[in-house]
Amino acid sequence: MFRRKILAVSVTMIALFVITFSIAMLYHNQIAKPRDTLSISELLEDHPYDTEIRVYGKVSLLGELFCPCFELESEGEKVSVWYGLMLEDDDSERPPVSVEGINNDDWVIVTGELKSGGQHRSLNDFWASNIEKIE
Repeated sequence: MFRRKILAVSVTMIALFVITFSIAMLYHNQIAKPRDTLSISELLEDHPYDTEIRVYGKVSLLGELFCPCFELESEGEKVSVWYGLMLEDDDSERPPVSVEGINNDDWVIVTGELKSGGQHRSLNDFWASNIEKIE
């Protein structure tokens, strides 16, 4: 009987640990949607091309691609965010945006434009005009 109580307490403690760890991981991998922003999923549903908007997401592949760009993900969708070499079809270049202090796995808000396909860009590239880290 004593062994059953110890076993029951042990199982309960393990279950509580697993639940607590799972909740912590969910919180770590998600944030509340910042005010006046779109998720990448919402952005790709509406396709508001060439209109300045704010999107939020988690940074990945920063410094790992052969371009001044990174991937931004939220709600299961991703876009390539360009912060340099943003060349319009008329060959005018937009100014680069600093990514100083931004790292992979950081959550950020990016102000910019979802681009339609063009001579110097791919469909659904997102060109940044400002990047701010979410603390």
